[in-house]
Amino acid sequence: MKHRIPGAICAAIMALPGGLAAQSPSEINPLCDATATKPLTPVEAAKAAQVGHTAGGPQANTQNPYPDFGFMIEPNVYFACFSDQPIFRLKTDFPKDLPSEMPPFWELDPTDPVQALDYLVGVKTYSLTGNAPSWDPFQNAQANWYHIPWLHSSPTAYPPNGGTEGFRGLIKEAPISQGQIGPNQTDQEGNYSVYAITLVNDIAGYTLGQMWADPTNPDPRTTDARYGGGFKDGAVFAKLLFTDAAKDGADIAVLQNPVEWRGYITQNFWTSDKRTVQPLRLVQMDVAVRDSRAGETKWVMGTFAYNGAADPKAQDDATRMQNNLIPVGVQWGNDPDNTEPGYITGFPATETRSNPGLKETVIFDHPDLNPHLPPQHLGWNGRLNGPVDLSTTSCLSCHINAQYPALVSLVPDGAVPDGGTEVPKQAGTDEWMFWFQNTPAAMPTTEAAYSTDFSFQVAISLTNFFAARNALDAGYYADEFRIKPVPIQRGYKD
Repeated sequence: MKHRIPGAICAAIMALPGGLAAQSPSEINPLCDATATKPLTPVEAAKAAQVGHTAGGPQANTQNPYPDFGFMIEPNVYFACFSDQPIFRLKTDFPKDLPSEMPPFWELDPTDPVQALDYLVGVKTYSLTGNAPSWDPFQNAQANWYHIPWLHSSPTAYPPNGGTEGFRGLIKEAPISQGQIGPNQTDQEGNYSVYAITLVNDIAGYTLGQMWADPTNPDPRTTDARYGGGFKDGAVFAKLLFTDAAKDGADIAVLQNPVEWRGYITQNFWTSDKRTVQPLRLVQMDVAVRDSRAGETKWVMGTFAYNGAADPKAQDDATRMQNNLIPVGVQWGNDPDNTEPGYITGFPATETRSNPGLKETVIFDHPDLNPHLPPQHLGWNGRLNGPVDLSTTSCLSCHINAQYPALVSLVPDGAVPDGGTEVPKQAGTDEWMFWFQNTPAAMPTTEAAYSTDFSFQVAISLTNFFAARNALDAGYYADEFRIKPVPIQRGYKD
């Protein structure tokens, strides 16, 4: 005779001698499947729904003028199956006045090879302080950080079926190529994806507050130097990047001892519009700092690669973030005079091959100074790129083209597909080097567009907003037809 035990008790019982076994999530509640993280009986779920979930905590009760996310499971499924997971809430209470205090790493010079590593580690520590491990600025009692609005919906912008999901505010960012993050990652390009969530500090938030002073009419001139705009010195963007590449049990060394979140994501990058709850693991962190000392561009880009073996004994996610995000390098210019076709590193990388001929990139590949750096493919001819970035471009070669509307492709012709060892035939040509110029901060690469000052997420947010406004207005505006926009994308699809 089969006996049923109340769900809360039965869910905690593992298989026991004598044949008594734990109930599956669907047995506890028909709304749940195997991905459920906290299945509750229908009665328990109804009680949980009555209590509700205060996203962002008590200080987040003020009305937000923007939608928080675009994709999420139904509320009844959340309370029945996932009530132990966070609910993302957008933080956009941007400062009205420009903050006067500079970040603590500001005393270091990022362009000095001796100080560059300490500068980048300082940016990481600054960004993680109060934000790790939840990456929820509402929970940060030490500093003010914010989100970029209007990333929740992406009807026309890259990526396909993109927009923020509701657990963590992750947006789909890029596909992963075969072998890109390890030799045991044998899937085909696009089977797995990268998702990301960005926070900006108070100095960057001040400029975003000016852009979105009227939530119904953002001003693109705010980040364009031709109109007196642009982010101010000390502005920091900090982005965590996660991948679902380990969801099928792939033994990817750098993703062991993980920081793991749940996300409501598509089943693959290119073609699926069906979303399910899946685990994602931290794979990379990117930072960008507006710094007038940084050559012609006035921006410093930095990236970190996750390596769970760096501190295998770390017991909590905050410690894992601090100790296992290993600095790869910094870049403040594209070295436009370096036009030799050079080399690219194929996937998977077996060594980090830096280029001593570059003057505006520093790679931290010295084993004594940075012993836990996994082999990196980097970018074209040794320029800086992270583990889930292309091997044929660089951090800055993409970000100089951040503008609204998107009138220039994110990458040059020939940059995708990547992953092989053959240098694109276009490399080093005048057409190719358009993407490797040193564009000044807050200046567009195309006169007809507004610069979003090296921020693609700001460009996407404006694209999303005006696409939605056009749909609401049931019409278009003449300025949108000055030049045909180019999709914002960096991947490759057959």
